[in-house]
Amino acid sequence: MISRQFFKSSLIYSLVGALPYTTGVILIPFFTYKLTPEQFGINALYLTVMYFVQLLSTFGLDTYIGINYFEHKNDRQRLREFIGTVLITLLVTATLLVFILSLGGSGLFRIIFKNSGALEFFPWGMITVFSAVFNGFFKSYSSLLINQQRPERFFWLNITNFLVTLGASLLILYQFPFTLNGPVVGRLIPAVLSGLISISLILSEFGVAFRKELLNGVWSFCAPMVVYGIMVWIVNYIDRYLIVHFMADPTFVGIFDFGVKLSMGIDLVQVGLANTIHPKVYNIWKDGNLHESTKEVNRYYNGFTAVTLLIIPVVVIAVPLLMPLVIQKEIYYQTFVFLPLLCLGFATRPWFYLFLAPLFFFKKTKALPRVFLFSAIFQILTCSFLVWKFGLMGAVWSNFLVKPVQALFLYLESRKIFTFRLNNWKIFYLPITVIILTMICQFFINDQNLIWFASGQLILSSSLVFATYRKELLSLFT
Repeated sequence: MISRQFFKSSLIYSLVGALPYTTGVILIPFFTYKLTPEQFGINALYLTVMYFVQLLSTFGLDTYIGINYFEHKNDRQRLREFIGTVLITLLVTATLLVFILSLGGSGLFRIIFKNSGALEFFPWGMITVFSAVFNGFFKSYSSLLINQQRPERFFWLNITNFLVTLGASLLILYQFPFTLNGPVVGRLIPAVLSGLISISLILSEFGVAFRKELLNGVWSFCAPMVVYGIMVWIVNYIDRYLIVHFMADPTFVGIFDFGVKLSMGIDLVQVGLANTIHPKVYNIWKDGNLHESTKEVNRYYNGFTAVTLLIIPVVVIAVPLLMPLVIQKEIYYQTFVFLPLLCLGFATRPWFYLFLAPLFFFKKTKALPRVFLFSAIFQILTCSFLVWKFGLMGAVWSNFLVKPVQALFLYLESRKIFTFRLNNWKIFYLPITVIILTMICQFFINDQNLIWFASGQLILSSSLVFATYRKELLSLFT
């Protein structure tokens, strides 16, 4: 049964876990006001650099520490040694990466950004590197807390990061307007604070230990995770670089990134739901020694799909109504027409998490680089062609198309180790129906009728969700 405690934990992980990222959305009105559109786009590129360095710094250990927690949780001494060993490995990896980039970062930036010339490694790139490294410790500890199912500590750690990020970014932004000090240095301060707090809490709970044998298998798990992370980064962020390449102006990167951030509220809720669902799914599979779907597990993903289909039209309605109240520069209003398609791609995202979970649990992460290599190739080729032909709308279509493609490639790998027995209507046909109907309407959308269109989508989605999940929904209130 899905308990009330599940919904409590889900709410915490969904809302609070999203706060470090949601700050970016909250800060948008201030950044658009105190930065030029070109600076807004350049900041978006630095943000993608931070994500790339962060995945190199953690080297997949942020996932490794959470997954392997289940193997050692019943042996306190073994768990203490394992956590201590992972922490020391993270410290060594981060130190080496900072040293290498401090020597070669300028050369890399000159090669990568030679066409735009707008991004510099010193000082902004180096500051971004330190933000990435400390965020890596924060993310690794957050992963451990999720798998320990400790929502209260997770809450306070993330709230601290959220408040410090807002305070530091706004204070610096208004002290140094129309410079990158606000967004770039504003990310560094909370990253350092949250990273140091995370390290201190790990040391206080588990102490210092290092046993080399506990890292057996770390390379086979983490190396594919790093390659997987790079491929995911390409899928998620290469479009910004292709936009600046083909359209030759960081301003267009800012407009596109602005639209993506507006749709990210859906993704953040989905990440929180997945982080809540997967530890419970892993326990069910472990306790039952299962390699196939069960009705209990399927209910989680059915609910995941239902929530997603309801959230999408709410976001499409809310943004055009609320954004003009806080964003004064009309150049950013171009995103209204893009928004339905950007949001619609998330209707297929539950498939992604459904097919990803077995690969994580059974430690078949060697398949992930292959899955996302194909996805990355698809994204590069599709986005390059569409941006070249259609500009920003081409990037939007590419953003939409790559999501179901990712899920398909994951399924082809996951079915080799896990037998899926699903209710096809609840998981697949219902979101596909909504997608097809919405895409047909997309050809008739403009700034004047967008809200009416989204309202109709909300009514349609609500009706279909209730008709499909009425037994599950009614059981929650009886």
